[in-house]
Parts: sequence; C-alpha cells; structure tokens
Amino acid sequence: MKSGLNVDYINPFIEAVVNTFKTMCSVEAQRERIFLKGDGEERYGVTGIIGLGGEATGAVVLNFPEEVAIKSVSSFVGEGYDSINSDVVDGVGELTNIIAGDAKNRLLQKGYSFDIGLPKIVVGRNYVTAQSSSIACIVIQFSSDLGSFALEVSLKKN
Repeated sequence: MKSGLNVDYINPFIEAVVNTFKTMCSVEAQRERIFLKGDGEERYGVTGIIGLGGEATGAVVLNFPEEVAIKSVSSFVGEGYDSINSDVVDGVGELTNIIAGDAKNRLLQKGYSFDIGLPKIVVGRNYVTAQSSSIACIVIQFSSDLGSFALEVSLKKN
C-alpha cells in the first residue's frame, strides 16, 4: 500500500522548476497537469534522478523526451547541440541538481530539512521510470517553448 505524499512538499518543486527554467534556460515553464503516477504511463529519452533523505525519503526525477533535453541543455549552456552527447547528459544532471537544490532551500524556509544526493542520469529510448510500490509518486507535467517535460516527486515521511 502506498503512503500519501505531503502536499507541502510539491509546491517547492514546482516553483523550483519554473525558477530554474526561467533563470537558467531563459524560458517560461508552465505547469500543465499534476497526477498520481500509475504504471507505464510516460516514456522518456533522458532522465535525471536525485535521491532525497532527511525528514522524508524518496526521489526527484526530471524526465525529458530526447529532443527536449537537447533544446533545454542547449539553452542552458548557450551551445547548439543536435544530439545526445556527454555535454547534454551532464547538463540534464546539472539542471536536476539545481532544481533539487532550489526545492531543498524552499522546503527549509517552510521548516522541512532534506539532504540531496548526487544526480544519476538515464539515457535510452522509450523507457519508463519505475517507482517504489510503497511510496506515492506525483507527476507534474510542464510545457515550454523548448517542449514538454515532467518532474516526478516521491517522498515518504520518516
């Protein structure tokens, strides 16, 4: 049985995505839809994953279709990439890290204490990110001029 996710944890991550894409990629990211993740709903090409610990345990997962990852990192670093390469992979990791760090600071201001791990990156074609069967996972879909992407937040209070 999945445990519920404290809604106080979600808004700081949404705000962190919007802020990061505005300041780092010079693009407005609009929240489109929020839903509880089911099985095998979304397929991606590049994913940044950061584990969270402290008051709650879980992960933040930043999912991009391949072309959106390329455009986002190109905008982020000011270089024109046309395919997935080590710079794009590193850029997705850095964007994930910035979002997690921003959200951590926002949560700290609300009285929550979290530690963040190092980003792990997954690259492939049409894979699905799995979730723990015991932790609820919220998917927040975003749209931007660079394309659509999603953030998954799964946290279980310790």
